[in-house]
Amino acid sequence: MHRPCPNVSPSTCGGTTALFVLGGSLRIGAHAMGAAELAVLEREGTLVAAEIAEDASVLLLSGEPLNEPIVGHGPFVMNRREEIVQAIRDFYGDVSS
Repeated sequence: MHRPCPNVSPSTCGGTTALFVLGGSLRIGAHAMGAAELAVLEREGTLVAAEIAEDASVLLLSGEPLNEPIVGHGPFVMNRREEIVQAIRDFYGDVSS
């Protein structure tokens, strides 16, 4: 049995909103989603109607864009490659530079 769930309100200030299904299944509009699936919602809009198909646990993520470069390497996330290199040196204890 499908049942409606509370509406999700994407960010109205130009941010990004995403839903990650941890377990169960649901439907957003015409799109069915199951466990371990991610939906990134449009930045424009006010409400998203979702319908639960099977008891679902959902992680709701929302945030404003950084509008700056991002560089990632392993567990490190910085703005420039040089910062990544320094973070790796610091992590491994090489503070000679």
